[in-house]
Amino acid sequence: MKKLIALLSILLMSIFAGVTIGSIFDISPVVPGVFSFVASFVNVAPGLSVYGLIFTAPGGVGTPFTFNIPFLPQQLHWNDAAAPLVDLRVSTKEEKTLVDVNAACIAAVNGYRKVGVQAANDVTLWLASGHLNRQCTISGTTSAVGAINFYAVSDNKGKGMIPVPYMINMDTNIALTTGIYQNFTALFIPTMATLTDYADIEFFDGHKDRWEIQDIIGKSTDFQQVAGIVIDNLDLSIHRVHLRTLAATPVYTLRYHIGGQ
Repeated sequence: MKKLIALLSILLMSIFAGVTIGSIFDISPVVPGVFSFVASFVNVAPGLSVYGLIFTAPGGVGTPFTFNIPFLPQQLHWNDAAAPLVDLRVSTKEEKTLVDVNAACIAAVNGYRKVGVQAANDVTLWLASGHLNRQCTISGTTSAVGAINFYAVSDNKGKGMIPVPYMINMDTNIALTTGIYQNFTALFIPTMATLTDYADIEFFDGHKDRWEIQDIIGKSTDFQQVAGIVIDNLDLSIHRVHLRTLAATPVYTLRYHIGGQ
């Protein structure tokens, strides 16, 4: 016990000595340096515990914008004031292009897994499963006069506790053809038709099921507030989806980025 008290006394004296000597010689004390050293190992972006403004696009009809940030946020958020972006692109130095989508795709994937109803004209897109430190370029085209503020928010919750980037892809399911989709986080099929279109689902446990549009819409409220034609696979329980549509149908895919994919 005496040794422990002595050790604590020496430690306290060292701290106070470091602060005093630092103030005399205009040198930063040791203790803040230690905290900074430890903090450097924590993958947290300062100021991103709440939505933070990262860029303001000036707006305009067919006006392009581009900005660079030193991180890939988990979510990108903006309000388009009823004038949706014409297109949006997100790329990083490591993964290259992750997102290259048009207005229809943005509308379809907006609000995925959103708890509660978003405010009018709000848009929330998932770009990663958590905060990632890497150089990121975000660009797009506005469709009307009026500035648009872009916000970012992140946490450190990712797949296996290691955040990974998301990709958003645009595809078209050919008319009267069965399209096969796998290795996805979510499928968005906003124009899927009733009575004629369906999805055959294969699960990793061997179970198979056929989902009509009503089934898909009903299931979507299990994970988000506003119902949509969305097949969710965040838990990776679905192995493969066979989608059959009568007409050519847009399919938007959100998936984890896999190197070489």
